[in-house]
Amino acid sequence: MLFLTFFIYFLFCLPSTLFKAPHSTILLSKEGKLLNAKIADDGQWRFPDVEKTPQKFKDAIIAFEDHNFYTHWGVSVKAIGRAIKENYTAKKIVSGGSTITMQIARLSRGGKRNFWNKLIEAIWALRLEFKYSKKELLNIYASHAPFGGNIVGIEAAAWRYYGQAPEDLSWSQMATLAVLPNSPSLVRPGKNQEILLQKRNKVLKTLLNYGKIDEVTYELSLEEPLIGPPKELPSFAPHLIQKAIQEGKKGSRIHTTLLYQRQVEFSELMQRHQKNLNQNFIHNASLLIIDVKSNEVITYIGNTAETNHHQKYVDIIQAPRSTGSILKPFLYSAMMQEGMIHNQQLIPDIPMYFDQFSPQNYDKSYKGAISVAEALSQSLNVPAVYLLKQYGVEKFLQLLHALGQNKINKNADYYGLSLILGGAESSLWDIANAYAGMVKTLNYYNQTNLYNPTTWNTIQLYQTQLSKIDEKDMKTSSRIDAGAIYEVFEILLEVNRPYMESSWKKFSSSHRIAWKTGTSYGNRDAWAVGCTPDYVVAVWAGNATGEGRPSIIGTTTAGAIMFDIFSRLKKSKKWFNMPYDELEKIGICKESGHRSTLDCVKVDSVWAHRNVEREDACHFHRTILTDLDENYRYYQNCTQGKRTKTVSWFELPPLQAYFYKKNHPEYKLIPPIHPDCSSTLEENFSIIYPKYNNKIIGTVGLDGKKKPIVFEASSIRANETLFWHVDNEYLGETSGSHTIKYFPTPGKHVLSVLDSNGNQKKILFEILQ
Repeated sequence: MLFLTFFIYFLFCLPSTLFKAPHSTILLSKEGKLLNAKIADDGQWRFPDVEKTPQKFKDAIIAFEDHNFYTHWGVSVKAIGRAIKENYTAKKIVSGGSTITMQIARLSRGGKRNFWNKLIEAIWALRLEFKYSKKELLNIYASHAPFGGNIVGIEAAAWRYYGQAPEDLSWSQMATLAVLPNSPSLVRPGKNQEILLQKRNKVLKTLLNYGKIDEVTYELSLEEPLIGPPKELPSFAPHLIQKAIQEGKKGSRIHTTLLYQRQVEFSELMQRHQKNLNQNFIHNASLLIIDVKSNEVITYIGNTAETNHHQKYVDIIQAPRSTGSILKPFLYSAMMQEGMIHNQQLIPDIPMYFDQFSPQNYDKSYKGAISVAEALSQSLNVPAVYLLKQYGVEKFLQLLHALGQNKINKNADYYGLSLILGGAESSLWDIANAYAGMVKTLNYYNQTNLYNPTTWNTIQLYQTQLSKIDEKDMKTSSRIDAGAIYEVFEILLEVNRPYMESSWKKFSSSHRIAWKTGTSYGNRDAWAVGCTPDYVVAVWAGNATGEGRPSIIGTTTAGAIMFDIFSRLKKSKKWFNMPYDELEKIGICKESGHRSTLDCVKVDSVWAHRNVEREDACHFHRTILTDLDENYRYYQNCTQGKRTKTVSWFELPPLQAYFYKKNHPEYKLIPPIHPDCSSTLEENFSIIYPKYNNKIIGTVGLDGKKKPIVFEASSIRANETLFWHVDNEYLGETSGSHTIKYFPTPGKHVLSVLDSNGNQKKILFEILQ
């Protein structure tokens, strides 16, 4: 019965989990190097169990603690006999006779050192030998042995004492660590150094005697210094380890896709950039680099701030920030895919009003009309809003969601047309992921002329992460195809680079980079994303607090950092191949960019998406009768006796023409009607107020503010639109009832009014103080 009881106890004596103490969280690079670590909840540096014990530690710990480890069954009779003899001779306990396996049992159980506990440890040791292999037992011991202070396990000890991975330690360093589990209190800076030195040298001598090291190694090892105070652990990805902990990876060994050398190099580089940013009171920046071909993040720098005051713990890569103009390429490419626009097509850039929203370009100017390519490369706001109006906010939101912009989660009414100008918030992670999807689409299409169902997968950050996607969802038309992306990337190649990169085309060593910037309203966020066939580099700079600064500008702030990063990355061997199956050559009017008609004098051929609308013919040319010098035009009923010619005239709508001519002096306004024909025409509109040379006294209200003057005109056409300017500054447009307010400034002014046919009237008036 006693034997049966013992046998049952023996079978079930071990707990299901030998060690329940919490582990530190450690973050490893793709190569397995330590990037970051967080201390365990109990204040101990206890790394997760080692997966492989370094051979040097095996040899050293066996030499020092348990010569017969590979031959005994958990209890060494020789060791116990030797311990009894040594203790008897010394008249005190100098040796415990415990094997490594018994020490595992003691570390697991805890408790005092006495005969009863020693007996239980022996039973546990025997049971451990049945349950685990010798290799597994060494791994367990190496993971849970104490190494002085709050350091547990060989891996934590190697990093804390030597700042290196265990496998990189020398024989002398490993011999020193082998001594500590037996006497962890020896590690006290400035104390017990002589005792520690003797024990280390004893281990080295034993290793020499057992043939583990040669004489030269032994002599050199004796000369190495002892350990000093514990070192700080690496901290190259503090925001990423915090992200991993929040995702439930606390207390584990996290294998990332980050490349160690790149993470370290760019962490230091970003700190140098941060010092420059600080001079302009810009206190935060972040960087994300994606190796597109492996779909892996290779650099993750969540924040560069150095103090809590500047929100150093905020992971800006994951934080929602106003997008500025960074979403524009998605809209342009989507519209190209649907054939709504192509690169050379003219679109309006004039003052526009949408309910209570009136977009403005960054420099407050207007081009009148501008090609799609120039509008995107110059990141003009007004054309982008115009295009979003054509495409539809709801439809664009659906596209953004398909591209992984999950933080843009309100409805179309909430965002309105400001969505394209930074009215929504996204994160650097989501933005970079979407741009990477565009690059992957081109890369995969170049290789196979087909699409890969995983093209738009989320980029990978952890090595255990699996790529999964619903192929049924992939077959929808919600994403962007290679033809449209290629057209947009060709435009983004031409975006003006910061001053130090402005002459990049002259140097063969320069990177070809399709890049886009964004600057949020109030200069609170600066974005820059650059794409090559190999990499996507995404940079954000600004203040995590939301404080705006005049120098927070996408091009000069984030863009400068982005190009510095690219200069240190390997240059792509070639650019993307043109996806010919999704593009076609079309004939266009060289002046308007629309499909050419018989009226177009100058024609050209360009590549455009195969879906480009066939019916989008040029409507900016019309045939008119002019005199031989093209100074006047005529109507058919008033040409008698006149020498005329037929001319195909490029004519923009009045407001577009007004601003277009300011930027294109060569543009010729359509000639006025010859005076001989005026009797055949009715006056289309007239200015009612002010009258020519009116002197108007400006008035001030009771609140001290200037009161507006109301200009008025009339038109014989019920639906006529009139365009108003004062001193060549656009005032607005009217339809139906032609009244418009003007806040006066003292002095002489010229009021100019145009109708939709380009007819113009001017009135001189003066505002008196």
